[in-house]
Amino acid sequence: MNPITNLASQVNSGANALGTPQTGTSAGKGASLVDSYGVGSQQTEAGASSDKVTLSQAKDAATGLNRDGIKDESVSLSPRAERAQKIEAMAKDFFVKGNFSTADLPKLIQRLHQDGILSDSQLNRLSDGGFELPQSQGKQDDFKKFIEDKRSELTADGEAQGMSGVLVSLLNDAESVLNQMDNAQSKEVSQMATRVSAQLNVYLKSDSEISPADREQWQGLKSVMQLASSMGENQQSTGMVNSYLSLGKY
Repeated sequence: MNPITNLASQVNSGANALGTPQTGTSAGKGASLVDSYGVGSQQTEAGASSDKVTLSQAKDAATGLNRDGIKDESVSLSPRAERAQKIEAMAKDFFVKGNFSTADLPKLIQRLHQDGILSDSQLNRLSDGGFELPQSQGKQDDFKKFIEDKRSELTADGEAQGMSGVLVSLLNDAESVLNQMDNAQSKEVSQMATRVSAQLNVYLKSDSEISPADREQWQGLKSVMQLASSMGENQQSTGMVNSYLSLGKY
């Protein structure tokens, strides 16, 4: 596992075709996620501006007329609506086909930042929170296929019990988040993603025997859940997150 602060070289090699800015030095200890990706600080917190309009603007919108008294077919979206549209477009480009893998994570992070879905401060918080990306080695199965295969493996002998049962529930929730990435801004999806990423964090730090290939997939899945959680407008408190760490008792 590579910490996110050491990913500059991976991003440069994996996203040159998309115009990812190059970094001149490798990201050292304490460097932010923003620095690792070579992005500037021009982005602002999405949705931070007010949705309020003046009385005259509201009247014009209600009548469908612009200031010159001419009917205006255009619609001005609030920051929240614009953010939701960008998230839907992102989900269509990355998740609809169902072939998203660990190799696509750097491109997803770049897209989320460029679209203003994740601000500099959010990326820094992810970095400070231990956000990691696995080193993609060779061709990777997409996450949905990994979930399907791992779930079949865990239920091969019938209904999963104990740790296997917890992992099956975890995989089901992760799949649900992946299927609803176009609605990641919602409280429900964001909370589920937060819970899944917290549980995966406990699992990956446990004494469970996990093969290197599986660990890479689990880590990548955790990273996607962290990103989905960060897209939400209503993130949970630390206490609520800790209450979800059911894997810790195993």
